[in-house]
Amino acid sequence: MKEIIFITKQGTKIKRKDNQLVVYLKDSKVGAFPINRIKKVFIFGNIEISMPAINFVLSKNAEIYLLSTTGKFKGLITHTKLESNYNLRLKQYEIYTDEKRNLKTAKFFVFRKIENIEKFTGTKLTDLKKLLINSENYNEVLGIEGTASSFFFTVLRDEIKDKNLGFERREYRPSKDPVNALLSFVYSLFYSLLFSILQAKGFDPYIGYLHKKRGTHAVLASDFMELFRVELSKFVIAIFNNEILVKDDFEFSSNGCYLKEENLRKFLEIFKTHFIDNKRYLIETEKAISEFVKVLENRG
Repeated sequence: MKEIIFITKQGTKIKRKDNQLVVYLKDSKVGAFPINRIKKVFIFGNIEISMPAINFVLSKNAEIYLLSTTGKFKGLITHTKLESNYNLRLKQYEIYTDEKRNLKTAKFFVFRKIENIEKFTGTKLTDLKKLLINSENYNEVLGIEGTASSFFFTVLRDEIKDKNLGFERREYRPSKDPVNALLSFVYSLFYSLLFSILQAKGFDPYIGYLHKKRGTHAVLASDFMELFRVELSKFVIAIFNNEILVKDDFEFSSNGCYLKEENLRKFLEIFKTHFIDNKRYLIETEKAISEFVKVLENRG
């Protein structure tokens, strides 16, 4: 069975040797992975990978994800055997340039997010959904999404058992407490996976509807993130409430709060088991993409 490989040890080098990817720290081998077992490679921070190793991975139709030590998605090295569905992309562009249909598509993501918040909180947000349905401009939709998010994170805060973690509200750039730090880390990991899935399905990841393009931001991946943000957040709270990670597992600096390197691999294995090995989330992603395609194809 093929696996997701996480390389986290700073200062290591990844090289090809025979039919393996081998990881070295200085001149010592610290890890080796048979290429036929590799599905994806995640590389965090200051780690080198040789061109022969890159070409080797790509020749097996695997992908290489590049992230910062704090999990920020930097880029994706992928093979050329991607689904080429230009009709799907043309449909994306057509709706993007149609103000009315663009707005309707943005509402789709917000409506699904509100439904997920209702399930988590046990609170009906009927008035908010009515406002969304009747909203007539993009700023109104953004305001409704912001109200829903604010309510969600208020409820999420109350679910945290350890109040010494210091979580009061959703904050990032930088994250100042362990909960916000782990939320940002998990969101970034899942965003990178969505980026790859959407690209492989033939979409243009840079054409979105709820989020608007800025810099290198793949806004369609962020649109889809809203459909999973509640589940991802619940996962983070469970990590703390079950004391799998505690405050001492993080380090604090003027640049924010980050998971310590020695705890990074431990957490990534948990994330992999919960979100990658668990086929439920792949099924949920496929379902969300199918619903999105119906929205694209609906001219009503």
